[in-house]
Amino acid sequence: MKNYILTWGVLIASVVFNAFGVFVIKLRLNECGAFKPETLKAGIFYFLALMKSPLVVLGVILFFIAPFLFTIALSRMSLAIAYPVQVGLNFVFLLLLAVFILKESLSLLKIIGIILILLGCFFLIV
Repeated sequence: MKNYILTWGVLIASVVFNAFGVFVIKLRLNECGAFKPETLKAGIFYFLALMKSPLVVLGVILFFIAPFLFTIALSRMSLAIAYPVQVGLNFVFLLLLAVFILKESLSLLKIIGIILILLGCFFLIV
């Protein structure tokens, strides 16, 4: 039981780290506006403005750590289960963050998609 919890705990941690990292970067991107540099210098300044936020730095660190956590989980479970579950849960977690914090729309089709993804993850696990 301990190995089971450790394996799934590391996989879930990789999902949370990845999703949170992407999410906080997206929050800052919303503040900075769309990336449209006319010159290399403008692109560099855009990137530097993005990285001024400590939350973005944390997001980048978490986004960097997530694959290492996934590797640990992958060493303990089947690729045919680990990868689809990780991708599916990432999608669900990010969609929920986008809807509840960024106020993005949640349509009936998105709800059906979430249900289907969670059902797919369930059927892969059992």
